Amino acid sequence: MTKKKKAFSEEIEKLGEILSGEMFLRKKEKEILKAKKEAIENQKNIRRKKIVKGMAKLQKDPISSNEEKEVIQNIKLFRWEAPDRYEFKFNTKGFIIIVVLSLLFILFLAILQHYLLMVSIISILFLVYVAGTTKPQIVKHTITARGIETGNKLYEWFMLREFFFTKKGDQLMLFVETNLRIPGVLIFLLNEKEKATLFVLLQDKLLYKDIRKQSRLDKMSYGTYIPLEEI
Repeated sequence: MTKKKKAFSEEIEKLGEILSGEMFLRKKEKEILKAKKEAIENQKNIRRKKIVKGMAKLQKDPISSNEEKEVIQNIKLFRWEAPDRYEFKFNTKGFIIIVVLSLLFILFLAILQHYLLMVSIISILFLVYVAGTTKPQIVKHTITARGIETGNKLYEWFMLREFFFTKKGDQLMLFVETNLRIPGVLIFLLNEKEKATLFVLLQDKLLYKDIRKQSRLDKMSYGTYIPLEEI
C-alpha cells in the first residue's frame, strides 16, 4: 500500500470515529431531553397529588422520624466541577466610596455606643474585600444513590427537601434546601449543559420548589428563579 493510500485510509478512519462520536453525543442529548420532559411532567403530577390530598402545606421531618431507613450503596451517578462561590467583579473605586460611607456611619455608631453593630459592619466590609480580591476555588460535586456529596461531606436524601435553579447574570445556580439548621441550603454553580442532567437526577428524589414571587433583594442576592416550565 502506497503512502497516499495509507494516509487516505487513516483519514477515513478518523472521520468515521468523529462521526460515530457525534452520533453518540446526539443520542445522549436526545435521551437527556426525553428524560427531562418526563421529569417535568412527573414533578407536575406530584404537585397535583399533594394539592388534592391537602399535603402541600404539610412537611414531614425525616430526620426525627423513627422509620427504618433503607441501606443504599453509595453509587456515583453524576459528577461536575465548579467554583465554590459566585465571582463578582471587584470595583476599587466603588469599594472606596462604600468604605468612606461606612466609616462615617461607624463614627456615628461610636457616638451612640453601638459597638456590636460597628464590629458587624467592619466584618462585612472585610468579607466583601476578601471575596472581591480572591478567586474562587474549583470544587467537585457528586450526585450519588444516597444523596449529594460536596466538600468531602455527604448530604443524604432524607436530609434534603426541595431544589430549584436560578440565573444570576450568565451564571446558573442550583439551590437545594435542607432539613438541617446549618446549612439550611446548599448552593452550587453549574453550566447549561449540566442543568438538564442534574434536574433529571434530583427530581427523582426531591420536589422542585414553586416560588411565586421573588423580592428585588432575593434576585440581587441569589439570581432570578427559573420556573419548572422553563427548565
